[in-house]
Amino acid sequence: MDSITKPQLPWYRRLNQMKGLLLALVSMAQMLDIINVASVTITLPDIMEDVGYKVDQLQWVTSAYALAYGAFLLIGGRLGDLFGHRRIYIIGVTWFSIWAVINGFSKNPIIMSVGRALQGMGAGFTIPSALAILTTTYPVGPERTQALAVFGGTGAIGSVIGVLFGGVFGSTIGWRWIFYITAILGFILAALGFIVIPSSQDQSRVEDRRIDLFGITSFTAGIVCVIYYLSEGPSAGWAVAKTLAPFIVGVILLIAFVVVEWKIDYPIMPLRIWRSRRLVASCLTIICVSAAINTMIFFSSLTFQNVQGYSPMKTSLTYIVHGIGAIVTIIVLTKLVTMVRTKVIMVVGWLFFIASGVLFAQIKADSSYWSIAFPALILNFLGMAPVWLCCQINSVADANDEDQGVTGAVYNVSLQIGAPIGIAISNIIANGRNPHDAFGPALLPGYQDAFYSYAVMAGVGLIVTLIVAANRDPIKMSQPDAKETIEDEEQGSDAVGHPVANDTARNSEIFEVKGGVESAAATTFQGSATSLGQAGEKTELKE
Repeated sequence: MDSITKPQLPWYRRLNQMKGLLLALVSMAQMLDIINVASVTITLPDIMEDVGYKVDQLQWVTSAYALAYGAFLLIGGRLGDLFGHRRIYIIGVTWFSIWAVINGFSKNPIIMSVGRALQGMGAGFTIPSALAILTTTYPVGPERTQALAVFGGTGAIGSVIGVLFGGVFGSTIGWRWIFYITAILGFILAALGFIVIPSSQDQSRVEDRRIDLFGITSFTAGIVCVIYYLSEGPSAGWAVAKTLAPFIVGVILLIAFVVVEWKIDYPIMPLRIWRSRRLVASCLTIICVSAAINTMIFFSSLTFQNVQGYSPMKTSLTYIVHGIGAIVTIIVLTKLVTMVRTKVIMVVGWLFFIASGVLFAQIKADSSYWSIAFPALILNFLGMAPVWLCCQINSVADANDEDQGVTGAVYNVSLQIGAPIGIAISNIIANGRNPHDAFGPALLPGYQDAFYSYAVMAGVGLIVTLIVAANRDPIKMSQPDAKETIEDEEQGSDAVGHPVANDTARNSEIFEVKGGVESAAATTFQGSATSLGQAGEKTELKE
């Protein structure tokens, strides 16, 4: 008997053999996070009225989420490495959805702020695991790049849908339905995670699974203190006890964290990941990107509303071209990165970035949207998308499979740090130029200087890229050799190199596990949405 007929699995048992469905699932989870952030920032005035926030407290609707998200990225990434990314992904999405429901019913500022922080914690667990699932599913090369385009595109789509949801729900059935709908979708995605994500994603390659409790505590507290200082410094003051004391504590805790990670045998952040020049370059570069993009969104929003008199809804609609343009650019780049070195692509991207800042700085009180803002936004996504895509490709290129989660988390933490740095620097420059009681068109000189600072940040990013970025890409863009594939099959191994016990096991472990990347572009829009919300708060103060 030459062959044995293989048993046909039920359709629902075959769903975890479809990589396209897996990509759609993790991309939808990320898009859900972006929709939640972007839509909430548009409805901040309604939230302030219904929940009972004071004007100076409203920032915590977005800040609490951002602080918890940044603090739990590293924890979520490493726990996924230790105990399985499928498990942590499902837990993260479920936790996110539970607190979305609670936030929808909140009628007290304290409950709302705590709920937003705990919801951000869920996102912090979800995103690194989504990254690691992709990096261990798609091989290095064109397949990974295509997956990245989808992953990044859904983030961009989420930002557009988010601002539209915020405007529609805020003016019809109410902002609370933003949370209810995201919660329903989140529970559906969590349930699908059990079926679509292969159980092999719960198999960790890390032998020592002890948890670095001191590392978790010191990093979480330290990063929260530093991000708090960068976020609150522009309004509260850089040298006052309210902000300076947490900053000093945060720096001490982060230094202690590094020392512990160096000494301990089971660190939450293995220092070996920093041997990769590409990771170091990607983290430094993405800080500059995040600083510049958030400065642009923050001050363009202020200019539209405080100077040119746009409504919050009209302001939101102006950024649709940015989201759609980023999607198209990323898709085009998936072909280009197979032919041109990423360093060259990033250098060209930075030039567009700088041109965008210089053009935005020419805006006047009576400038039409089409004359300055529209072409400046086009230049921005033509610069942002190439640099972002290349950074995320290179950031995980040298990481071992057992370090994919923590490497992606470290990269994403750099994103979180860049946003408040950029807004803090540009705020200092703008406030130094504008009188304290400036209002309306009188605010424009400071805003124009802030746009120039955005161009300078892009210039710093260009210098960092030229000096630090690797001159040769590690990514082999060709598909695996056919001979190697045949040899693997003859040896009875799956695509990861693990022995396959029988045909049923082969059916359930059909994925090729090699590598992938998280779309930080989505986080771009998350940070942009947060900045837009902060800008909206400032508009309320001005009025």
